[in-house]
Amino acid sequence: MFKSNLGLLAICFLLSSCIKSGYTEQTVYNSNFALGDTAHLKGAVIWKWNNQNLVGRFNNGGFELNLSNLPKHTAIEITAVPYFHDSWDGSTNVGGIDGPDIWQMYADGALLVNSTFSNSPCNSMYCLQQSYPLPYSAINNPPMTGAIQVLPGVGHCSGIDATSVYKIVKTISHTSSNLKISFHDYLVQTNAPDICDESWSMSGIVVKVINTP
Repeated sequence: MFKSNLGLLAICFLLSSCIKSGYTEQTVYNSNFALGDTAHLKGAVIWKWNNQNLVGRFNNGGFELNLSNLPKHTAIEITAVPYFHDSWDGSTNVGGIDGPDIWQMYADGALLVNSTFSNSPCNSMYCLQQSYPLPYSAINNPPMTGAIQVLPGVGHCSGIDATSVYKIVKTISHTSSNLKISFHDYLVQTNAPDICDESWSMSGIVVKVINTP
């Protein structure tokens, strides 16, 4: 009986410790745009591709998500699932003709993602590398590093039949009751039609507010 009571006390202590920890999270926005809803979005157009609704497509453009009246919190977690279509050239910059192809994500003006992405084939003769998951810099990784899925391309004029899909999660300190998340690209392709050569879209966004002790 004594040992049993000690076990119960230990369980109660652990439970009370978890309860008193003060960590909570709450989803305040969650959309895969299946219903075509663009509420809270600025500059967004629903585009149907591959039997699903996406926000896009963009080429040297983007959109915003604006949320208000958020519950009290100390941090936010943003999950975004962008699709990078066709001839993204990564960090290459050959004579200002192709690349670098950069995609960015901001939260209330703070730069969370500033990376290049590449759908290039990669072999001993040809390989256009990307910075992601690192920021755009002198350090690069193989094309599609970190992609969770590869789908067919869209443009039919780029010579690259691929769409790379990523799940990007960022958590930052945040206390304001308002939140603006913005997504934008800076694509360079002076020798090909713009959106037919390379573009991007968004298949889902989830935003959580977090409280920590």
